[in-house]
Amino acid sequence: MRITPAGTLLLKSAREILAIQENLKQNMKTINSIRPLRVGATVTVGTNIIGKIVSQMNELYPDIDIFVNVSNTDHIEHLLLHNELDIALVEGIVTNNELITHPAFLDKLCIICSSEHPFAKKPYLHASDLHSQNFILREKGSGTRSIFEAFMSSKHVPYVLKWESTSTPAILDAVSRNLGLGFVSERCAAKRIAAGELCQCPIPDIDSERFFYLCYSKSHPMTSQMKDFSEYISSLPTDFS
Repeated sequence: MRITPAGTLLLKSAREILAIQENLKQNMKTINSIRPLRVGATVTVGTNIIGKIVSQMNELYPDIDIFVNVSNTDHIEHLLLHNELDIALVEGIVTNNELITHPAFLDKLCIICSSEHPFAKKPYLHASDLHSQNFILREKGSGTRSIFEAFMSSKHVPYVLKWESTSTPAILDAVSRNLGLGFVSERCAAKRIAAGELCQCPIPDIDSERFFYLCYSKSHPMTSQMKDFSEYISSLPTDFS
């Protein structure tokens, strides 16, 4: 029995339809296997380490589709509590009882000045040396800003707020131009300090160490992708950079 021309055309079309159907089936499997993960990062974390973390996660878990939101601590907390983020890495202390936190990475904060500032020539400072000094700081709601305010308040040292910014690079640039002192993570200032543009001002009586915390809401189910992210973070050294 010979197949007619019409039958040949029909067979070809049927095979094409089956191929399309199989391709669609495979694509749907791929789509269904993708695990979305919404990750929050505070500005210091976002500036220094979140890119490296996400890049390595993409290699280890290609099925996890990661979205990142970088903002200050207060806003990241808000997004976690309102189910707009799944998990986050935040700087500073999280006080909301509805959030679970685990220390992840160790960070150090420091006072910085321009290489042209008189403090640049001092081996160390006392808290009283900061009296009425001009400061260029992160915005309200930032974990770094909260730590600075708590320290200055505990020492009863008034200061002059000249600038505030959500951008750490903007703060570093302004300080390098001798427009005021800054208070930032050592991670952020390290390159400019090494280049001689900025100087670190050691203060013996300031507790400069803090943690970056892994954080998520108590009410949020622990998904497989959150678990994988948490375990990966736990596997990294505390001085990861």
